[in-house]
Amino acid sequence: MQTIEIIDDVRMRFPGRGAEFDLGVEVGSVSVLLAQGVPLVQRTLSAAATEQLRPIAERFRYALVATSAGEGMMEVSLVHWSRRPLLRVV
Repeated sequence: MQTIEIIDDVRMRFPGRGAEFDLGVEVGSVSVLLAQGVPLVQRTLSAAATEQLRPIAERFRYALVATSAGEGMMEVSLVHWSRRPLLRVV
């Protein structure tokens, strides 16, 4: 059973549900945030959800950056194209 972050700091589990249901909730919750125009979305998602979000992110004009978080999970950042890039001193 996977813990899914619905919105910032709100996480839920769905006992008795399968992996496909979890995948739908992951993709659906992030898609709602993209449709609302949230400038920056950062989540830990399954690799399958990340791949399903790529075309959705492009449609809503978001850049998707994903890095491996281990065990089939990905750290995903979605930044709206209208937002200026985040610059960091390295």
